[in-house]
Amino acid sequence: MSELRLGLIGCGPMGRKLADSLAKRNDARVTVVADPVEEARRQAAEAYDAQSCAHWEELLSRSDIEAVVVATPSYLHPPIAIAAAQSRKHIFCEKPMALHVADCDAMIQAAAGAGVKLMVGQVLRLMFPFWRIKQLADDELGAPFCVSIRRLYPWSPEGWRAHFDQSGGPLFEVHVHELDFMRHLCGEVSQVSAYGGRFVSEGVDYYDVYLVNLRFRSGAVGHLHGGITTGESLFEGKVLCPGGALSFGPEWGAGAVQRGRENVGPLDSAARQGPVGIDWELDSFVKWIRGDEPPVVTAQDGRAAVQLAEIAYRSIAESRPIEVPQ
Repeated sequence: MSELRLGLIGCGPMGRKLADSLAKRNDARVTVVADPVEEARRQAAEAYDAQSCAHWEELLSRSDIEAVVVATPSYLHPPIAIAAAQSRKHIFCEKPMALHVADCDAMIQAAAGAGVKLMVGQVLRLMFPFWRIKQLADDELGAPFCVSIRRLYPWSPEGWRAHFDQSGGPLFEVHVHELDFMRHLCGEVSQVSAYGGRFVSEGVDYYDVYLVNLRFRSGAVGHLHGGITTGESLFEGKVLCPGGALSFGPEWGAGAVQRGRENVGPLDSAARQGPVGIDWELDSFVKWIRGDEPPVVTAQDGRAAVQLAEIAYRSIAESRPIEVPQ
């Protein structure tokens, strides 16, 4: 089977991480990179022995590129993904998929109409200890009935990340990870009730604290406390199941399982044989293109996370719970 030839659109830190993962493979390779910043695209071209161009439109015009990795600022995801689909190229789009559900729908429709594959990089669920928490809930402890997550960190956004219409604020830029993970654990959401405000952050036009409550169709409940107002990073959570409890944090990569009421032990990462994190999602993307294996994360997953963030903002603005359309 021939090597899958990919184009990288966006040569910033996230784009480079994705390309670094692809560089480990012998069945896929980044052969062209695009970025309006000359130094960024020069460094990427040298790192991956690739050709470069300043504009993504030029990359999409090339017939030798089969698929693209879109790692641009969030507000550019929809026009690039739609144009890539129209160019008959498969698409891996970094999260958030878009900043509006309508744009997600347009991306999905464009890919379906062109007969190309569209995958979204909701990678948190594929990292340890998160994949292990899902595994234990499915295989041993039973369906979660309560999930609580707190993710706080110091962040002084600059450039496009300081503007709501370009980044969506932390709820889109970061917390779509937690929204996706809670949905991954508990299924579809029926209602969102959220609170938020901007209290200490300067130079931004969005909230810096979010409290988002979810009620799932299963009857389970979830809570997310997120924001950028603290002086230190904190990422921790608790998942309650009929057969015990699962937890993670506050240190990255730490996790514990409680079976029953007393038996507590650390989560074991050796339970998975195979790639994790970014390597896992890109392995799935390549195999989906080459072998038609179902993707580990779908475009519908990406859309659902965007929908929850969008509804949370609406709930804050209207000071009321909002039902999630089925």
